[in-house]
Amino acid sequence: MPTRITLTLMGVDVVLEPAEGVFTPSPHGMFYARALHVEPGERVIDIGTGSGVLGIAAAKRGAHVLVTDISARAVEAAEHNAQLNGVQIDGRVGTLFAGAEGPFDVILANLPNEIVAPAHIAQLDPAQAHALAGGARGNEQILALLDAAHRHMHATSRLYLGVHALTDYHATLRTALDHYALRLLDLAPLPVKPFVTEHLDFYRGLAEAGVIELFSDADGRWCSYGYVYELRCKSME
Repeated sequence: MPTRITLTLMGVDVVLEPAEGVFTPSPHGMFYARALHVEPGERVIDIGTGSGVLGIAAAKRGAHVLVTDISARAVEAAEHNAQLNGVQIDGRVGTLFAGAEGPFDVILANLPNEIVAPAHIAQLDPAQAHALAGGARGNEQILALLDAAHRHMHATSRLYLGVHALTDYHATLRTALDHYALRLLDLAPLPVKPFVTEHLDFYRGLAEAGVIELFSDADGRWCSYGYVYELRCKSME
């Protein structure tokens, strides 16, 4: 039997079978998950689902769930993991909403949210690079989500937005405020991933320029801040 892992989020246990080429939840993803809230009967979309953990947890909470990912392998893995957990999700391959019609009560999206050093990107194959990188400023996919999401929301819809200060997070927040009312749900210092410490001079330069936030904690670990916001459409308040 393939190795399985069990994670607890939104008050439920989710069993996952890791699949080759599909991201399993990282500490950053679990930080995002701890702020999420889904009610039974809500219509939920999980964008960039990966292993499906967020969508499956929402389904176990009693929601009606659609998951999307640019990777067909990820959507297949998410649907398989949903079966392991005894729930049903609707999977679609594509970017962001993948052609799905709104409105949704809840929008979940744990998308690439870091600037990845070009020297590290050069070591990856194109599929890995696309899945990991958020563009030159780290927030390319987040900005695309913010541009599209309000067209898939109603007056009480909630978009849970993860913002990592290892991106141009000031630009992300300015863009979010154009269309949405924001409420901060959570923040925490998060240890950076190995590719940051491997290219530390690159990231320290960005921090000195005020683009990202990077600091060393009391234990000498390099960290950046993570934030989770709840967004609602301003025009629908």
